[in-house]
Amino acid sequence: MARVSRKKQNTVQTQVDTSVRIWKTALYVRLSVEDNGKGSDSVENQTALLDEYVANHPGLNKVAIFIDNGYTGTDFLRPEFNRMMEAVQAELIDCIVVKDLSRLGRNYIETSQFIEKICPFYGLRFIAVNDSYDTATVTSEGQLSASLSNIVNDYYAKDISRKVTSALQAKMERGDYIGNYAPYGYRRDPENKNHLLVDPETAPIVQQIFEWRAAGVSYMGINKKLNDAGIPSPSQKKFDSGIVTNNNRKDRTILWNKHKITEILNDIVYIGHLAQKKGSQCLYSGIPYHITSEDEWIIAKNTHDPIISDELFEKVQQINKEAVERTKANSGKYDHLPKAVNIYGKKFVCADCGAVMKLTRSISTKKDKAYFTFKCPTYAEHGARGCSDIKMRKGDLDEAVFAFIKAQMDVFLDMESTIRRLLAMKKSKLKQNNTVQEIRALKQKLAHKQSLLSGMYVDLKEGLLSQEEYGHHREIIGEDIRALELKLSELESVKTETEEQITGEMKWKFMIQRYYDATEISADMADAFIESMKLHADGSLEIKLSYMDEFEALTSTCERLRKEVA
Repeated sequence: MARVSRKKQNTVQTQVDTSVRIWKTALYVRLSVEDNGKGSDSVENQTALLDEYVANHPGLNKVAIFIDNGYTGTDFLRPEFNRMMEAVQAELIDCIVVKDLSRLGRNYIETSQFIEKICPFYGLRFIAVNDSYDTATVTSEGQLSASLSNIVNDYYAKDISRKVTSALQAKMERGDYIGNYAPYGYRRDPENKNHLLVDPETAPIVQQIFEWRAAGVSYMGINKKLNDAGIPSPSQKKFDSGIVTNNNRKDRTILWNKHKITEILNDIVYIGHLAQKKGSQCLYSGIPYHITSEDEWIIAKNTHDPIISDELFEKVQQINKEAVERTKANSGKYDHLPKAVNIYGKKFVCADCGAVMKLTRSISTKKDKAYFTFKCPTYAEHGARGCSDIKMRKGDLDEAVFAFIKAQMDVFLDMESTIRRLLAMKKSKLKQNNTVQEIRALKQKLAHKQSLLSGMYVDLKEGLLSQEEYGHHREIIGEDIRALELKLSELESVKTETEEQITGEMKWKFMIQRYYDATEISADMADAFIESMKLHADGSLEIKLSYMDEFEALTSTCERLRKEVA
């Protein structure tokens, strides 16, 4: 009799579970640069873990996944995290699941504030799987454990940062070269990677660059001489040597440019000294990466053999200084005329050479008007040898981009309305076929089978069933449960008809809520909608919007539903 009583209790419990609240759940995955994507912290492994967790918890309905790949956990300045929180504010998400607390963040104060203040404010449920932490069920002991984990994560990040910073600081102060690649004109000492040796192949070119500048040749003039002579630029030389970087991963010859010439002509490395720490960050102090001022540089004298004399270097510095003063003297003439900002940033590139399009300002002959044009910087610097004369007026570009985005928003709204109508038609059709009653009957059978399985386990523990008997019956009942679940899934498919598109729909809907009433393109709107833009030589503009894959998936769903209800 006791066994029968337990079965009844299990049956009641199963019925309660079927009515549990369904949480609109987002998976959040973060991978920092230092993690290197190895082991259990890789994006793939984190995603698989979270997918499995959600699949095993019926109350969690996955609606989105947000992935910040290559972002530190020491602050919350992460694009996908911010998009996720915008969705929370729009009430599209009410539960967030992460692998562990360190994936949320490694800053104790900010992470604790998120869990203890932000989550309750938005009614947001937060789950850290490996830490067994769930705000819906957490006890005071669990809250304390989470706080301790946050402190440990914060200390770990800051301790590693402090040790690395101290080690690099010591290396720079004693004159060790810590750059990834040797400066142009030098090579690494095979016996000491932190020491530079003169490169006999490229050092004469550096010498020639300084001599040309000393003779009064402009930066652009030096640039042209080198390219005319067919001398490979530093980026091209690296590529030819099998060294691929973000700067030379291009399907064209990389020419010398003004930026590189200027950099070489101002670097004290060529007179035997090292100036390092030109860029810096400090995680344990909360200081992000930034370009440092000269008084912050770490200078080490006479660390390697020079390529040019001090006299030649000083002469060139004087010429450079005079050029800067002349430029300053000529600046400010047209400050009374309007200026413009490139709101597209690095997303807008030349289709031919891949360079980021440059926004230029030209002044009318009467000096009373300013005109703004996006031009290919490669053509501007190198002419036809570098690229094509690709350009577009800023006003025309802004109008074209705005019109394109507005058109896509209208298409989305129309498609969303159509999907809702078609789904309603399909549900009505299913009701006429007594599908609702069949689903209810299947759920009752499934609850009964699950209750039997639970009761058998209790019998096994109390010795009423042998291990062999339990295994045999469990296999039979397990097959019945899987068959019922499969049938139930097929009948309930209409409820999750567009689940795989919910992420895209959610993000599009949120952006439309914010920007649909806009009257012109803005920096925020461009950043939210545009993934990339390319301008072709024939003047055509190629625009790729964010979440277009999800947009196209919604279109496919719409077409499929049309056929099903026809």
